[in-house]
Amino acid sequence: MRQTVLISGGTGMLGQDLLPRICSRKIVERVIVLTRGNGVLPSHRKIEVVRGDVTRPDLGLQYDLKQFVAQATTTIIHGAADTSFSSDLSAARAVNVAGTEQMMRFAADCPRLKAFCHLSTVYVSGKRTGTIREGDLEHNFGFVNAYEQSKYESEQLVASQAHRLPATVVRLSTILGGSLDGAVTKNGAIHYALRFFFHSLAPMVPGKKESPVDLIASDYAAESVALAALDQFTAGSTWHVCGGSDAFSLEQLLEETLQLFYKNRPAWRKRAIEKPAIVNLETFYLFVKSVEELGESALKNSVAVLKSFAPQLAYPKLISDASTQHVLQRSGLARPEIRDYYPKVIRFLLENNWEATPQEQAHP
Repeated sequence: MRQTVLISGGTGMLGQDLLPRICSRKIVERVIVLTRGNGVLPSHRKIEVVRGDVTRPDLGLQYDLKQFVAQATTTIIHGAADTSFSSDLSAARAVNVAGTEQMMRFAADCPRLKAFCHLSTVYVSGKRTGTIREGDLEHNFGFVNAYEQSKYESEQLVASQAHRLPATVVRLSTILGGSLDGAVTKNGAIHYALRFFFHSLAPMVPGKKESPVDLIASDYAAESVALAALDQFTAGSTWHVCGGSDAFSLEQLLEETLQLFYKNRPAWRKRAIEKPAIVNLETFYLFVKSVEELGESALKNSVAVLKSFAPQLAYPKLISDASTQHVLQRSGLARPEIRDYYPKVIRFLLENNWEATPQEQAHP
């Protein structure tokens, strides 16, 4: 059966790599991208753009258009989300939970639907520590930010409808950049943090030296989602698209980054900038408070970014992708190694106007 794929969140960081991969599948005849903005989309004859809003009934579509999309859709990839780590819980829930609920209601009206792929984050694990496996979800350890909690609640919502909706969940780790060229299509919190390090605006980070920093290549993430939603779809499954055992420790990440700054910008060594100190949460929050009260604007901006996500490093965890790797390896998809592509990403960032002093920015 020829497939029509409905994607929400197609203009985001993942969408730039995901859409061409979905379009390349011969079985896919149409890709409907639901968007409420004017984000840049890849050019392809299979792509049709529909203006809508996942937080509204019928996705904000007029009746005739809603009927057309619902009748045509065979696969839904739901990726639209409020990804800001600084959002409050009500704002995050409005998009991440209510939006998922509206998308599932729409899915119930799609008579040809064969697959619902819900994109989530490995950090639904919140403040849990230790090994986190694909089958793990329920816990009461709390969360570092509202984004994590709202995505956890949206997964609970998907699980509650498993009896009537053919759904799979793909939990993504932090997307860094392309494995081949290091290209970054959209900056996230990790890119801002690295930039602040370069400009000596990140004197300390919370965590433990051995805390794993789980990162993934954007092309690997996109191909994994395409496999989960189309080629290897299995209702009721959960995927971990992450670095897994191939992750830098926090200490290794800081040292590797320092050496790459030296290598790519030899003059940078003359600044004699130290690596950020790794401190406990109490010390980090005292630092945050002092900067917010007395610090100058650039440092305040750095702290505003770091405090919304960096505390996750104080809860060391290994995200296991053992079950996912079994499927991906069978499909011929190998996970790029962090030591191979991390230098490419740093070089790309440095070569793309990254050295200008950061000014006040919206939170990533």
